[in-house]
Amino acid sequence: MNHAQRALALVFTLVLFFGLAAAQGKRQPGQAGELLRQSLELYQQGKHDEALTKCKQSILLDPNEYRAHVLLGYIYGVQQKLDLASGSFARAIKLEPKDKEVYLVKAQVDFFRNKQVEALAAAQKAVALDPRYAEAQLLIGALLKADPKRRTEAIAALRAAIDINPTLAAAYDDLGDILREAKQTKDAEAVYRQGMLADPKRMAGRFALGRMLVEQGRLEEARELWAGRASDEDRTMPSFITVLTRAENMKRAKEAIVANPNDPDALVDMGLAVMDGNHWVIDDRQKRAIVLFRKALDAKPDYPRAQRAIVKAYIELASFDESENKNVDIELAKLRKLDPRLAAEMDQYRKEFQGGFITTEKP
Repeated sequence: MNHAQRALALVFTLVLFFGLAAAQGKRQPGQAGELLRQSLELYQQGKHDEALTKCKQSILLDPNEYRAHVLLGYIYGVQQKLDLASGSFARAIKLEPKDKEVYLVKAQVDFFRNKQVEALAAAQKAVALDPRYAEAQLLIGALLKADPKRRTEAIAALRAAIDINPTLAAAYDDLGDILREAKQTKDAEAVYRQGMLADPKRMAGRFALGRMLVEQGRLEEARELWAGRASDEDRTMPSFITVLTRAENMKRAKEAIVANPNDPDALVDMGLAVMDGNHWVIDDRQKRAIVLFRKALDAKPDYPRAQRAIVKAYIELASFDESENKNVDIELAKLRKLDPRLAAEMDQYRKEFQGGFITTEKP
């Protein structure tokens, strides 16, 4: 889940709390109203199946009470029945077309069920009802950000969200991402830094900015961003610290190779840096690394560290190409003669390593 989705989940929670509290404060008289009140209490207690039953009973008695359909949508939502949730919110909207929050929560549900057109329409309706509805502007920006043809609209929505609510951290992340994709890196950096200042924890935009700095080779600044973090939580894969560490290792390895091209340790370090990548990416980096590891063995025959690296590379290759297992066996036998302890480590690595899927992603 990326930062936009996390933010939308947070908005969903806030709207849920606000909407249900409002419903509780407007209890309907009679049996239908009592059933709705009981359903709400059961929902808040986490008894969702019982809440569902009571809510449906309330709707049977009073099908025109829009809040009952809203509550039913929330119940379906927590049960991960998103199509039913969307339908319930749609019925609530027909009964009460001026409740902006119901449009927003429907838009969020549609977003999570990959119905982008429906989500956008609902979010835009919420904004039409209240142009200063920051969360709805954020959702519009998040929905449009992936479409280069609608980038201008996305930027306008996200800037509006920030103007309305400068503490809406996810808006800075999304806006910075769009500007970064558009190659407007200076503007993207400014937005990320603005987001950090707006966030009390100084985390908004921090890791996204860090990744961009790594791409630009500004590793010392990126390391400072990591050092100043308030949390390690990073749901983007690969994580910022992984990307940064790989870049730092590659930089050190290149410098060592330039200083001493035939040094076996420098060759092994360079090979390991080349080989380090996302396990789900298949791009022959292990084969390129093996060339360096063999050069290290040429410079220092029977070098256990170089031999271990070769074994590791073949284990990774074999995870998606079974024919490479014969090379694993051959090279592992060599390592066992040189260093049984390292060979045992590689035996365990062979059991645990899981390769990934073919992709065009570059190392």
